Amino acid sequence: MNGDERRTLESRAKLATIALWLFAALSIPTAIGEWLEASGAVNIDTDVGPLVMTVGLSYLGYVAAMVLAILMVARWIYCTHANLRDAGIQELEFTPGWAVGWYFVPIANLFKPYQAMRELWTACHGEDNHFGGEAPAEAKVWWSNWLVGNIISGIGTRISLIAGGDSETKAIGYVIDVASTALLMIAAFFLIKLVKEITHAQLNGAFVAEIFA
Repeated sequence: MNGDERRTLESRAKLATIALWLFAALSIPTAIGEWLEASGAVNIDTDVGPLVMTVGLSYLGYVAAMVLAILMVARWIYCTHANLRDAGIQELEFTPGWAVGWYFVPIANLFKPYQAMRELWTACHGEDNHFGGEAPAEAKVWWSNWLVGNIISGIGTRISLIAGGDSETKAIGYVIDVASTALLMIAAFFLIKLVKEITHAQLNGAFVAEIFA
């Protein structure tokens, strides 16, 4: 790996990590706001005042941070998978483009992105069976929290939308949203760990140091 490639990888890993930490940080006020709505202390649709404005801004910041994190992580994923190809590693299942693209394909996005991350981790750590190799615990925790968090987020949103004026039903939707936010925050923490480990392996790992030399 030449100097430019190292700088690109380090830069993308840093930006992805910063974006993930920002998303995790903004998850806290977002979860608090959702809990306030669930308890009836705040109704962002009808109330006015500093608290409502703060809750609304936390929601906007959370969404913006999620979009930023998705973009930065996607750039890092593409870069790390491209490095495997450039290193001449054989029998890889995923191209750099599809390692990112599968996140946006319905049904396949339930399992393909995890498989791509597993292949990336195992290839960087010198396992022969890249695609079918055993993924580390942090990859499993990251993906399970990301998957469940997104699924129940959709459920919570639908419940809140169909509740109409039923405050009790809306409260259920908001409680589900709190759980979703917490799960996605946990997923972000474990993804930060994966970004660090995989980047370190490509830059400094004994196996990768040999083939990227």
